[in-house]
This record gives sequence, C-alpha cells and structure tokens, in this order.
Amino acid sequence: MRIERNLKLLGLFTICTNTLFLAPVILPYYREVIGLGYNDFFYGDAAYAAAIVLFDVPTGWISDVWKRKHTLALGIIVNMIGWCVLLFAHKFWQAILGQAIIGIGFSLLSGTHTALLYDSLLSIGRENEYRKKEGKRMALSLYAIAGASIAGGFLYSIEGHLPIYATLITYCIGLIVVLLMDEPERHKRVGKKHPVADIIGTMKYALHGHAEIGFIIIFAAVMFCSTKLIMISQQPYYMALDFPKAAFGILIAVGFCLGGISSHWAHLLDGKVSTFRALTLAWGLAFLVCIGAGSHIGLSGVALLMIGGSCIYGATTPRVNEAINRLVGSERRATILSTQSFMISLLSIPMNALTGWISGVGGIQMALFGVAIWLCVAGACLAAWKIRRMRTQGI
Repeated sequence: MRIERNLKLLGLFTICTNTLFLAPVILPYYREVIGLGYNDFFYGDAAYAAAIVLFDVPTGWISDVWKRKHTLALGIIVNMIGWCVLLFAHKFWQAILGQAIIGIGFSLLSGTHTALLYDSLLSIGRENEYRKKEGKRMALSLYAIAGASIAGGFLYSIEGHLPIYATLITYCIGLIVVLLMDEPERHKRVGKKHPVADIIGTMKYALHGHAEIGFIIIFAAVMFCSTKLIMISQQPYYMALDFPKAAFGILIAVGFCLGGISSHWAHLLDGKVSTFRALTLAWGLAFLVCIGAGSHIGLSGVALLMIGGSCIYGATTPRVNEAINRLVGSERRATILSTQSFMISLLSIPMNALTGWISGVGGIQMALFGVAIWLCVAGACLAAWKIRRMRTQGI
C-alpha cells in the first residue's frame, strides 16, 4: 500500500534529518574552528530558539494549508543553507546567523512530520497505532543521533569541518526521500481568514480556549526546555572531567541509544500510567538528575545526565504528541503541534541565556542547580494552576 510505503519513508526521513555529526562536538567547533567561547554557543542556541519562536507557528500553519511533504522538503533545504553558513563562519554574527537559519529549517519540520504520520494512519483507519509508531519514529531519531555522535567525534578529530560535510550529505538523501512520499488525504483548512488572524486564532484555541490542550503544551514545554538544557550540559561536563573529544561522541551516543530504547518501548506503559502522571514522574526525575549531577562532578554525574536528557525526552515526547493529536483535528494539527514547539523555544531563549551566564560565573555545577531551581518554581506554578482548575470545575 502507498500509505505503508509512506510510513517506511518517514522512518528513513527521520534518520536522515537527525544524523547530525556536529552534535557531540559543537562546543569544541565553536571554540577551536570559529574561535568563539562556551557562552557564545549559548547565545547561538538562543538565536536558534528565537528563530523557532518567530517561525514555528507560521510554518505549522503553512503545513496545514500546503502539502506536508512540500513543507518538509523546504525545511530540509533551509536547514542545508544554515549548515553551509555555519561551515564557513569565522565571526560571531555568522555563527548566530547560521544557527538562526537552522532554527527556521527546524520550524518547517517541527510538527509537520508527526502530523504527516498521524494523517497517514488516520487515512487508513489505523490512528490507534499512532502512539506506538511515533515512539518508534522518535527512537529512530535518537538512534540516528547516537550513530552520528560516534562518527562525528572521530570525523572532528580528523578535520573540524568534516562533521558538517557529512551532515549535508545525509540531508541531501533526506530531500530525495521526502519527495518520494505520498500526501495522505486530510481535511485542509479553508483560507477564509487572513493568515496572521488564522494563526493567532489557532494559538488561542490551544492555549486559552481548550484548557486540556493548553495545560499539556505548557507542562511539556517547561519540561522539554529543561531536558534540552540537561543535554547541552553534557559537553561542558565532559570538559570539566578532561575527557578526550573523541570520547564525547561515544558518551553522547550511549545517552541517545538509551533515549531511543525508552522511546521504543514506552508505549508498554499505555493504559497503566496516565499522561499527566507520566509527565509528573519525568519531571521529578529531571529534578533529581540535576541535583545529583551538580552535587559532584564524576562518572555518576555522567550517567545521570544521560538518563535525564535523552531518556526523559524519548519516553515522554510521543505521549505528549499523541495527546495533542487525539484532541485536535487534522485541519489545525500541525499548527498546534508547532505551538508546542514554539513554547519550548520561547522558554529556551531566557533559560539558555541565564544558564550560560550562571555557567560562566559558577561553572557547570551551578548551571545544573539553576535548572533544578527552575523545575521547582515552574512545577509549583503549574501545580497551583492544576489545583485551581480542578476546584473551578468542581472535581
């Protein structure tokens, strides 16, 4: 069947777009190839997040009114442009520009790939398989990053630009794959409103008019912003332990493999643990990871960061996406999924800048304690919101 082929191609596309060879050595790349510092990387990552904030929801809207496959193809092309800018960067503003363009490319992919998966299953009446399929897709993405991390560390030790050249090759393959996909039948949005008004209306629908969707989006945004900071913290943590750069890729690969396994098999908890309880448990685990790794720089901290970053992300992302897909229609699905990504990036901008500043003043241990405090404060606010909502509804 054509849709069955779609599912296989989507898996291959996921592998190609997540084979990021520079991921395990991006901090050394900033310092040794471009000539920038650790704090500069956090500013670059903030520019990446800012680009997503500006473009994530509009590109989700584009995906809902345009073809999903064409949106994915455009995302790959924009990503390749960003990587090329980063390839030739030798000044701060060039690195910032490259990160921002990659952020725009990610915006085009974000929400669209998972919406395409759900639409494909829905078109053949198999949407109940989404949670399992999305878990496998997430696992493939983490396995791809793991494999690229091992290779990227060794490629960087040979020549600093090789990881980016290898990434551009995999993106070229991904572009071919997405053009071979079939667009599933779905309900497209009729463009009666102005695009900006339509986008704003959809965001209000998600964040204000439908409390359940809004709570899931904000809860997940805070947690995934934190797991992202935990993952970024791995490289400076390894630097503090004086690990060789070739080991960065291996260690990060182990973490992503663990994340892939957790994503692959997390669906076994479906029906046993509710979405809210699963997210709450993941939240608590992230807090303990930050406290444990920040208390003492050592091998135990390395293990904790592996668990606290990719494992939590891999296990909970499919569950969040499934909850959103189940609650909204295909005519606005990609826009609302992009709203979730938008919220993560919106929070990441100040959190990246603050974490970078704390790390520059007090080191990576203080930065991890800062993430733990952030989880406590945000968790208390969300718990108060949840209790107030339950009382209002008389539950």
